[in-house]
Amino acid sequence: MKAPILGVFLCCTLPGVLWPQSQTAPTQPPAEARQDRSAPAPIAGQQTEEDDRFPRLWRQAEDLKTSFEKVSDDNMANVERLLRTRRCQIARIGGLLDRTKEAMQQWLDAAKKYWEVWGQAEETRVEGQEKTLASFEVDQESVRKLLGEESKNREDLERRKANLEQGRRTEEISRDIDELVKDIRDSEARLDQAQKDFDSLTVQISNMKTSIQARVINIRQHSARLDALREEMTAYYEKSRAAAQEVCNTKQPGTPQTPLPKSKSNPN
Repeated sequence: MKAPILGVFLCCTLPGVLWPQSQTAPTQPPAEARQDRSAPAPIAGQQTEEDDRFPRLWRQAEDLKTSFEKVSDDNMANVERLLRTRRCQIARIGGLLDRTKEAMQQWLDAAKKYWEVWGQAEETRVEGQEKTLASFEVDQESVRKLLGEESKNREDLERRKANLEQGRRTEEISRDIDELVKDIRDSEARLDQAQKDFDSLTVQISNMKTSIQARVINIRQHSARLDALREEMTAYYEKSRAAAQEVCNTKQPGTPQTPLPKSKSNPN
């Protein structure tokens, strides 16, 4: 009975898309033939949809993965068949393993490149969000200062108006002060709304920044898991090579069947 040798299911939410499709990989040799050369356990993987930002890199990785799967299925089946013969065939087995590893390296290099490009793009977005937040902080401080100045102007006019009300004042002066106070109140209301808008945007941008940073970390994890998979698969192939070498090590030269000729004695 055959079991999966690996399946890379890299699942990641990238801008506006959740990509849940799976990747299947080559088939492991029969358990009874593997002995202790156990293959790596499956890990999670992911496939993109049509709106992937880097479809060319994704297709390249997928094509190489398909090629690797075929090479691995064929070559590892041959490796196991050769090992079961219990004959020294290290040259043939070594060649099969080398070609399988080369196909694996090409696939994993392309897959890692895909995730690295995604990570760089997301890190750039984080930098953009940080600049936006810094700009908002400057704008917020400006609004706070304007609010303070308008509040002082209104308090000053209201104080002057109260002083005028205690004495004689003309209707024109009173009307002018009332208009100024109204204008200041309108200005305060607009500035107060601007402050609320900035506060709301700051929260949104901060949340977006945190979300992107989480995706960056997730992408880095995918890249690290590809590295781990590379090491696991390499170890698996090298165990097969070691098993083939062990077969060769048990083979010893046979005992000579023909005795060595005796040297002729000197007749003199």
